[in-house]
Amino acid sequence: MHYNVLDFKEEGQSKCFLVKATLREYLASLPTDYDEYSVQRSIVSNVYLDRMIHTVLDKGHIPSITLITTDQSIGSNSYTASEFKILDGLQRTYRLKVISDTKDLFLNKVAGQVEGLSDFQIKRRYREDLVSIGSAGNILISIKEYFEKNNRESLESCFTENFQWFEIWVGLTPEQEVRKMLLLNAGHKPVNIKHQLELLFLNLLPVMAETKSHKITIQREKEVSATSFSKVRNVGDYQFSQLIAALVSYVNRAPITTNTMFVESMQNDQGKLEAFVEMFSYQFLEDFIHALYLLDVAASNEFGGGGVQWMGREVSLAAMFAAMGSSTDSPNEIRNVAEQLAENFKLANLEEYEQARNSVDLAKVNVGNINRLSIFKGFESLICSSYSRKIDWALVFAREPQ
Repeated sequence: MHYNVLDFKEEGQSKCFLVKATLREYLASLPTDYDEYSVQRSIVSNVYLDRMIHTVLDKGHIPSITLITTDQSIGSNSYTASEFKILDGLQRTYRLKVISDTKDLFLNKVAGQVEGLSDFQIKRRYREDLVSIGSAGNILISIKEYFEKNNRESLESCFTENFQWFEIWVGLTPEQEVRKMLLLNAGHKPVNIKHQLELLFLNLLPVMAETKSHKITIQREKEVSATSFSKVRNVGDYQFSQLIAALVSYVNRAPITTNTMFVESMQNDQGKLEAFVEMFSYQFLEDFIHALYLLDVAASNEFGGGGVQWMGREVSLAAMFAAMGSSTDSPNEIRNVAEQLAENFKLANLEEYEQARNSVDLAKVNVGNINRLSIFKGFESLICSSYSRKIDWALVFAREPQ
């Protein structure tokens, strides 16, 4: 991307450059995987951004887009960026690309071929083409109307003569990238709390995914929601945010709730976060995955599809691993306690758990809290009894405050 440097600012070891470039330069230089940067959230629906076609055709102002690069040679008044990642502005970039692709579709395939056709007929004729580029009929019609009122050159100038401002950061550490992304999104539609949690522990993901214990699949929240995931998962499929909840609950020896308060406590106390991450060595994470998979298989063998679905819930994993942690003298005993629990998993009595849970008066309790505490107490009693009796879920739920 060729651009002009307007200003710059230093911040510790990093620098931020304010630059301008045409929309055409920016879109032409987008990497093919521009929307796969791990720090960014997924594409979200937004009715205001979906109307960006009118801003582009009017050559109106689009808020600045923030990029990061590792290229240290930035600094001249005129520069060409070879590679970058989008820190803030993915939603705007996605829609700008859709608009540009729709413009190309119109000029290369539609123009001159739709005389006499109504807007509805045009949308229907090119529906498959629009779907293939993630576009919609209203964008195509807006481009068509602009083209008919003006001309091809004027339409192209909406990209070749329309300048966009960018902030390009160089020298940011991965931790600084996460913090800036969350700050930049503070005034927008809130970043999903699970996504924020995953960002804080993102360096653990490749280690978990590459452990030698078992073949597993770990998905990010932006790939599939927790609600959808628990209904379709198979043994060995896990959500990253749920694994974090289980890990931290095990070390804490008490179940955590991955809500805004917990995430903010991690963000505001860097020492606390670093203490957790330092504890999660490669060997510990391999032991954790081994324990998780053993229990997953045991739940499936003993309780079928119900057991598989149960293991796909964050509340189940966090509370069960918290009970395992509270029943051991050292976090490094995770393999041993998991192997014993897996051998006796039939005593988890999950059929009765569902019955007891469904009998709770939902109007009088915080469902998440009572489920979490009941699972924790139930498994804690099972482990501490040396598996001498199955969990009496009706009794466990009755003892929890309602």
